[in-house]
Amino acid sequence: MLHNYFIDFHVHPGAELWVLQDRLRRIGAVASTLYPIDVDPTLSLTLSGLYRLARDLGMYIDVKSVVREVYDLINKWPEYMIDNMKLWYEVFKEGVSDFFIPFSSINPSFGTRYVKQKIKELEHLGLRGVFVSPTLQFFNPAYSQAFMQLMEYAEKNNVLVVMHLGMPKDIDERVITHIMPKNLAEVLSEFRPYMVISGLGTPPERFSLWIKEVLRVMRKYDNTYLSTPGINCYLFNNESAKPVLNTLGPERILFGSGYPYRRFRDLVGDVKCVDGSDGVSNVDKEMIMMNNAIDLFKYHGFRINENLST
Repeated sequence: MLHNYFIDFHVHPGAELWVLQDRLRRIGAVASTLYPIDVDPTLSLTLSGLYRLARDLGMYIDVKSVVREVYDLINKWPEYMIDNMKLWYEVFKEGVSDFFIPFSSINPSFGTRYVKQKIKELEHLGLRGVFVSPTLQFFNPAYSQAFMQLMEYAEKNNVLVVMHLGMPKDIDERVITHIMPKNLAEVLSEFRPYMVISGLGTPPERFSLWIKEVLRVMRKYDNTYLSTPGINCYLFNNESAKPVLNTLGPERILFGSGYPYRRFRDLVGDVKCVDGSDGVSNVDKEMIMMNNAIDLFKYHGFRINENLST
């Protein structure tokens, strides 16, 4: 057990929830958000979105490679990984609602009518956060009317948006430089919900490029936060990442692990990288590992275990 307690702001329900809870608690987690991902299991309905995304970006996409990667992910997931209703039910059935905060996920590729229906589901379940991923759901933030509809709703109803912008190796770097600073910034200039940006899945050789483009957006919009799955050791133990911490400040960084997409030993390593960082003060570590998440939770009306106060 490490001496610091923390909130994990990025966990996927990719395994039995009681197992996830047990392993997270074992190393000091006191609460966690759960992000499902609303994808088309057969890809037959959203494949046209992938072609549109490629056309918008003026680039070639190896469709077979992308489809294979998505299939590989989906085949490992339980049903409640892609179904908001089933995830909500599972959290309460397993008695883990004092630890996990389930988010919704809505896929803009299915269109505005679908998004409207899923927003009603989100309201019915009382969920206050929504997870989206342009690279897995095949939509372009700047050109998707359905996504803008979701952003407008989130802004008006104080719903937290988490956007996954991780960039796998087989996706062209132009996706990073196009979607990140230009397309996302265009949307944020019009709609201003609180947004957490995550880069889970970005390979180490692209960390510096990814962070650079994230900062370009975050400098302009102070309603954005950075979640750290996959980049903790780079961010807190690499000299080249110091400008990132100095630019954002610790108050806009949220610790996340990406577990169980990433392995348990990666989760342990991430916690150690923050806990043992010489370049971050203990007060700042508490903000990154716990307090920033608590502040966001309070602002968005999430209910957290009362034990957090102690």
